This record gives sequence, structure tokens and C-alpha cells, in this order.
Amino acid sequence: MIRAHLFLRLLRRLFPYWKLLLLALFAMVIVAAALASLPILIKQILESTFIDKDQSLMQTAALAIIVLFIIRGIAGYISIYTANKTVGKLGIDLRMEFFNKLLTLPVNHYSHLNKNNEIDALLLDISQISQSTSRYITVITQNSLTIVGLIICTFYLNQEFSLFLLLVTSFVLLVTQMTRNHLNSPDQKNWQASKNLTQHLSQSIAHHRKIRLDGGQMYESQRLGKISETIYHAEMQQALARAIAVPASQIITALILTAVIYMVALQVITGALNLHEVGALISVVLLLILPIQRIAGLPKQLAHDQKIIENIFSFLDQASEHDTGIISIPHVSGKFVFEQVRFCSDAHATPILNHINFTIKPGEVTVFTGYTAEEKNALINLILHLQQPASGRILLDDHPLADIQLNNLHANIAIVTEDGYLLDEKIAGNIAYGTMRCANEAKITTAAHASHAMEFIRHMPDGLQTQIGKEGTTINQQQFRQLAIARALVKNAPILILDEIPTAQEESNSGNLLSALEKLIQNRTTLIFNQYIPQLKKVDRIIVLENGCITESLKGPNNS
Repeated sequence: MIRAHLFLRLLRRLFPYWKLLLLALFAMVIVAAALASLPILIKQILESTFIDKDQSLMQTAALAIIVLFIIRGIAGYISIYTANKTVGKLGIDLRMEFFNKLLTLPVNHYSHLNKNNEIDALLLDISQISQSTSRYITVITQNSLTIVGLIICTFYLNQEFSLFLLLVTSFVLLVTQMTRNHLNSPDQKNWQASKNLTQHLSQSIAHHRKIRLDGGQMYESQRLGKISETIYHAEMQQALARAIAVPASQIITALILTAVIYMVALQVITGALNLHEVGALISVVLLLILPIQRIAGLPKQLAHDQKIIENIFSFLDQASEHDTGIISIPHVSGKFVFEQVRFCSDAHATPILNHINFTIKPGEVTVFTGYTAEEKNALINLILHLQQPASGRILLDDHPLADIQLNNLHANIAIVTEDGYLLDEKIAGNIAYGTMRCANEAKITTAAHASHAMEFIRHMPDGLQTQIGKEGTTINQQQFRQLAIARALVKNAPILILDEIPTAQEESNSGNLLSALEKLIQNRTTLIFNQYIPQLKKVDRIIVLENGCITESLKGPNNS
């Protein structure tokens, strides 16, 4: 069953582009009018040829047909172009709404999206539904106008036949639709039997050891054979229905055609129709066939695209991350307190973090070690308030983290991660990214010098404005990290998160990197996630995480 509200919801998004739609509609009216005028010109040619025997009138009518098709071609181009342009804008709107929704979803949604490739599927669905919408607009509007135009043309030629043709057209549409629905709808028994076969086959493969060990191959073969017979019988029932429906539709079509021919012949015998009028009416009937077929085929296409539209809107209707913060703190000192924090994930029965307690004073450098990847990511997401603890509370400057506005919180935290990811196409854009775009070149250059990034930037073709990435100059992992440090220096946040510092063996020039990090952590509350103790001059505390709990909390090597 087709859900009209989904398609109406999609079409409502076209309202902002009503001018383009109006132009497309006007062009489609011209296309339909041109085609509807063709039988009248055919009547004129037949009349001038067989009755008046006037060559000049015949030539004029033939020239009029050529001009008519030129006009129809131009109008057709305008209608197709404007309809596709309108739907192209719809595609842009849907993609932008998709991107905005994707960037504001709760963090726990991302693992599910990446796992099932839902992002790729949704982008493909948006492209597909944009093309389908253009086709629907063209097919429904243009073919409906063509049918109406041909009925009006028939009324002009012969009023009695036009009423008869209107009834016949409605009946043909109904019969065609019923036949197609019956032939194309999948049989429920067949579908269920195929599903059972797949399930039993999967079970047989999954438990192949037990089946072979207990000698159950014959039994499994017989069971699957019975299901196969069920599928066969369901297919035969569907084939029988198709075998009855096809001849029945052909008989109905033959009866309709016979009725049309009889109606025309009867009017010719009574003198109500002449040869030129018969030719014109036959051309009307022939011109009606294709629009009727296109209109009749729409429900099948709509039913196919309904699932795609449901997928798109179900994703767009998901709740975005809600900022519960009520406190505005432009600048924080950096004191963190974790009180009995417990964090759980739907994918795990046991808590990822369990009864975490610690306090970090402003300006302290704390190293977390011993963790798993899940524990580290959970802890960072909790600090950034991208996820919420199951129990316990987190305080920042003695304020509950959940009460601080997200934009304030994130403005006070900088992060340097181990992964190299380009945030912009240019070096300067990667250093001054997002809300830091207003940073002047002097500030960017100072940060690049402090992070030792200028050592490779000065050798780039365009310096700070060099394009980097796939389409530009490539940079290595160490240079990625230097740009990340420079970005943190430009942000100048009071809280810093360092995610994995490379060892001397991993980086050939790790001395420069450690020197840059020393400058970066000065006068900042720094949280370092590392599996070993970094060779930094200042490490105030070491917190060891194991199995989601803090097993040790030690003073740093330089703070004894």
C-alpha cells in the first residue's frame, strides 16, 4: 500500500522553488497542447488531400506539423531542464539536511552508521529519490495534460466519440493497473517459504559440525527439500494466476479495440464521420496509448521508491544531540572532578568505566595509561560531554558538566589526536579551523613556528596557503601532528587533551615534537592518554586504568 503522506512530505520541499515549477508546468502545457493539436492537423491534411485535393493546404498543414514539433521540442527541453533543476535543488536540500543531522547526532549513533554502511546507502538513496522525483513530476504532469488535451481534441472533432473515449480511457487505466498489480505483487506464501529456506540453510551451515557428527545430512536434505517443494507450489500458483491474467487482459483489450472500431464504423455508415475525421480519431487513439501506459506504471514505481523515502525521513527524523547546558562560562580554570562515574554501552553487558574517582587541579598534567581503546574513547567523550555517564557526576570548576553550555565547554578544550585527518584543503585552514577562522596570519605563523611546523611549511610551494591532501601536496604523519599542535596553540584553550604521543622510535624527529608539546602544555590543565609515560618535563600525576577501574594513582616522576 502506497503511503501518500510520504510523497506529499517530499513534494512540500519543492514549494520554495515554485517559480521553476511554474515554468516547467507552462512548458509541459505547451508540450501537451502541441501533441493534442496533431490530430486536428492530420485531419486537415487528409481533408485537403482526399476531399479538397488542395496541394497548398496540404503543404501548409505539413509545415504546421513541423513547426508544432519544433515548438514541442523547445518546450520539452525547458520542461525537462527546469524540472531537473528543481529536483536537483531538492537533492541539495536533502543532502544538507542529512549532513547537518549527521553532525548533530549523539555519539553512540556513529558506530552503528559506520558498521552498516548506512551513510553510503542513504546518500545513494537521496540521489536515487531525486532522480525519481523528477521522473514523477514529468510523467504525472505531462502525461495527464496530454490525456486531457487529447480528450478535448476528440471533443472538438466528435462529441459523442469523446465521451465514449473518456469512458474507455478510464476503464483501460483501471484494467491495466489491476493486471499489473496482480502480476507484479510477490506472493506472500512464496516469500515466506523462501525466507524459511534461507533460515534453515543458514542454520545447517552454522551447525555443520553437529549435523555431520550425528549423521543428520539426510534429514537436513529432506527438510530443505520439503521447503523447496513449498516454494515450487507457490510459484506454480503465481504462474497460474499470470497465465489467466495475461489472456484475460488481452481479451479485454481486444473487446475495447473492437468497441472503438465498431463505434467509428457505425458513425461512418450513418454519415456522422468522414474519412479525414476517422483518420484524426485513430491518431487520437494511437497517441493515447503511451501516456496511459506511463500513468498506469506509476503505482509500481511509487511502491518501489516508498521504502527509500521512508529510510531517508526516518534518518532525518532522529533526535539531534540536545544541549542541556544552562550555565555560560566563557573561560574556565580547568579543575576536573569525577565522582563515582560509571559508563555503560549497549554493546557490552559489563560497564566500560566503573566507579571512576579522581580530581585534577587547574594547570596539572595528568597521564592516563593501562586503558583499552574503548575505555579511553569513553573517558574522552565524557569529558567532552558527547556522552553521559550512567551514574555519578563530572564537575568542571565545581559546576556539573551537564549544566555547562556545550559551546562554552568545547571552546575551553583543545585536543591533539594521533590520527592524521585534514580539516581543510589548505595548511592555514587546518591551523585556524572552525571558530578560529578569524585568526590573523601573524597568529597562525607564530603557532606554526612554535609547533615546528614552519620547518616544512617554508618548503611548500605556496607556504601557508599550500593545498594539501589527495589533490595537493602530501604530508606525513609527523607533519599532521605538528599542524594539530599549531591548531591547539591558536585556540589557546585552558584544557588540553593529548591522545597518544609517539615514541622516539616512531618519530625520527621526536625531539622537535616533544619540544612543541612542552610549549603547548604550559599553564594548561593537560590530560594525556598514553600507554607509556611520556618524556615530558612536567607530569604531575599518573592514573592507571584496568578493567574500567582506576587501579593506581601515582605522582609523576618529576613531582615526587
